[in-house]
Amino acid sequence: MREFVFTARYERGADSLMDVFISYPELVGRALRIAGSSSGLWRVDRFVGPEDALNEVERVMTDHSVCNECLGEHPGCTIEGEYEVVAEENGSRLIYAYTSGGRYCHSIPFFTTQTVGNGALFDARRRENVYEWRVLLPGETKGGEIFDQLQDGLPKGVNISLSQVGSPSAWPRPDLSQMNLPYDQRQAIEAAVECGYYGTPREASLGDVAAALDLPKSTLRYRLRKAEEWLTNTVFSGATHDTEEV
Repeated sequence: MREFVFTARYERGADSLMDVFISYPELVGRALRIAGSSSGLWRVDRFVGPEDALNEVERVMTDHSVCNECLGEHPGCTIEGEYEVVAEENGSRLIYAYTSGGRYCHSIPFFTTQTVGNGALFDARRRENVYEWRVLLPGETKGGEIFDQLQDGLPKGVNISLSQVGSPSAWPRPDLSQMNLPYDQRQAIEAAVECGYYGTPREASLGDVAAALDLPKSTLRYRLRKAEEWLTNTVFSGATHDTEEV
């Protein structure tokens, strides 16, 4: 297997779904499951962010006049598919999508399937203006073939790059994904990191981070404590089972 990373960067106005991520930089989208074949694409995505952003994501994704997989608007794509919100929590939304073969005609999973058949594995995530796909391809498949097809007819406002990782790297474990953190806790710990709260020496106080988020210190302290508890439990849970006595 060989791993390739396709990275699409969007300008505002080039894609209605990516416009939501551009408007809400704190919004994150991650595919939990993707299955692609010549007959269609099935996927389940988890989106984490503020409620207004999640409402916009749902509105765009359930709009059957929009091709959410295409790298821009392509009139030749058929409009067939299903979208369903399968779980909704405060700060996150789980959305199931099925699109027919033609529905995602100018997309990374479509051209990959057309090139290698049904043997590829996908991981995808969205944030700000970036839509990144990590693809595991069987055998000696060249990612450049797929890249060339994507470049042909790429619309204005969308740029795509390709990098080859080579042998498969460690794909993120689902239990270690930041997507499992509630939005408010992820926002708190990201802000703390950006402000230098966890730096050595510490570059910001708890009050500095709270001010940056416009939160009471007590609220921030609680959110950081919960996020740190999750990180610690996730990293060290089962640790005793990974070693054995000699």
